[in-house]
Amino acid sequence: ATRLVTRMRAPAAEALSPREVEVLALVAEGLTNAEIGRALFISETTVKTHLLRVFGKLGVSDRTAAVTTALDRGLLVR
Repeated sequence: ATRLVTRMRAPAAEALSPREVEVLALVAEGLTNAEIGRALFISETTVKTHLLRVFGKLGVSDRTAAVTTALDRGLLVR
């Protein structure tokens, strides 16, 4: 009951955009920012921007934590 109340009081996490999920899925596959940019036809800077937004939305500070958190939350499938 305590966990449920805590979860209900916490602000809802902002959902990842489809593009952010796409970028994060490629991170999970082990691609670099440059490789992701080439695969999605976007600049490396745009990839970095997507990742920074993902980090903020998931409350993490690095790529590994972002992938792990997304897997735990069911945002990515293995």
